[in-house]
Amino acid sequence: MATGISSRQIILRIVRKSDGKTMTMNIPEHDNRKVKYIKSQLTHLFHPHGKFRLYYKGRHIKSRHRLSYYGITSQQSNIEIILV
Repeated sequence: MATGISSRQIILRIVRKSDGKTMTMNIPEHDNRKVKYIKSQLTHLFHPHGKFRLYYKGRHIKSRHRLSYYGITSQQSNIEIILV
């Protein structure tokens, strides 16, 4: 039975610039959470001290926007987010 909600996943590869440590996050494409949610998850996983920024293709990803604002969808591969 179809629910009308896509099960496609956005697969993000997060790279911490300071040491090259990486992790992968899978986010349902229909999830409307803002980048702020992703940052909160990274705080728990990477334990960064103080503030940090995320970049995608050289562009600062701001907490108030959704991934779709930056053109990030499940149709892409090799989505690399840099944590600085």
